[in-house]
Amino acid sequence: MVKKYILYFLAIFYFFIFNNAAFSQKWNVTVEGYLSGIKVGESKAVFKLDAFNYSLKVNSTTTGITKLFYPWKQEIKISGKIENNNIKPSFYNISDIRDNKSGHMEIIYKNSIPIIKSSFPDHNNDTRREKVSKKLLLNSLDPVNSLILLGLLSNKTNNCNHEIEIFDGRRRFNLKYSLIEMNTDAITCKLNIIRIAGYSKKELKKHPKEGILILKKLSNTNNFYFPTKVRIPLVIGSFYVTLNTNLILQ
Repeated sequence: MVKKYILYFLAIFYFFIFNNAAFSQKWNVTVEGYLSGIKVGESKAVFKLDAFNYSLKVNSTTTGITKLFYPWKQEIKISGKIENNNIKPSFYNISDIRDNKSGHMEIIYKNSIPIIKSSFPDHNNDTRREKVSKKLLLNSLDPVNSLILLGLLSNKTNNCNHEIEIFDGRRRFNLKYSLIEMNTDAITCKLNIIRIAGYSKKELKKHPKEGILILKKLSNTNNFYFPTKVRIPLVIGSFYVTLNTNLILQ
C-alpha cells in the first residue's frame, strides 16, 4: 500500500514538472522596420510565455543612414498573467532617446485601470491635449500588452475579429481587427485605428488610421498567435514591419 502511494505521488510530481516544462517557452524575436522599402530600424526582443505568465522585452534602434540623421534608441518592457484566455497586465514601460533627448512612460494596472506611474515629459503638464477620463480608461490596455490579448483571442476564436481598447499614456483609441484571410497557421487581418480621446490637433492630422496585420502561431505545440508582419500607410510612405521568431530550447 505504501509503495502504491509513493508511485502515485511520484506520478503527480512528474506530471507537474513535465507540464510546466512543456508550457514554459522563450523566443528570441528579431524585428525589422522599413519605410517605403528602405530599412530604417531594427529590434531585438525576448518573449517568455507559459500557461500562467508572459513577459516581453524589446530593444530598438535606427539603422544605416537613418541612424546618422535620426539617432534613436528605445526599450519596451511588459509583464502580466494569463487567466481564462484573458490577460491581467502588470506593467508597461517604454523609454527612448533621440537627438540626446530622453523620454519615458511607465504604466501599472490596478482594478482593470491603467495608471501612469511616471512619465517624461510629465503628462500632467501636457497642454496640447485633453486628459482622458477615468471612465474611458476602464479595461483599456497599452499597445504592447494588447498584442498578447489579441494572440490569445485569435487562437480561441480561430479568427481576428476583435476590438481592443487602448491607452498609451496620452491617447485613448481602439484597435479593431477584421479577418481578411485564414490559413493553416496564419491569419491576415485588417486593422482600423479608432480615435477616442487625448489626441492633439497635430496628431489628428498625422497619425495613421488603418493597416494590415499578419499573425502566425509561435510553434506547432503552442496555441498562441504572434504578429509577424505589419503594414501601416503614412503620409511620407508605407511603414512595413517584419518579425522573425526563434524558439530557445531550455
